[in-house]
Amino acid sequence: MLVKLLDEDNSFAILAAAGLVIEFGLQALINMMVNVQLAPSKGMTLPFISYGGSSMLALSIGMGLLLAFTRRNPYLTRSPYVVKWSGESLTA
Repeated sequence: MLVKLLDEDNSFAILAAAGLVIEFGLQALINMMVNVQLAPSKGMTLPFISYGGSSMLALSIGMGLLLAFTRRNPYLTRSPYVVKWSGESLTA
């Protein structure tokens, strides 16, 4: 998923996706550290594994956002209705 963001021009999408990946990763890392008794129990759920209604809902929304940020629309570049502004003045 993150490989698709390497050629992204939108800095918001890059930062939002990085934040979501860090959130999922830290939550999983903390849970694994608790299971091997390297950290005290925090009551956090393991992403998409542990049962919990609000946690599962929040993780699902976050993963949906992450997938939406990495989605590519191949028809967008070929559309005659999409005009990219080049920074040049249109008046002659």
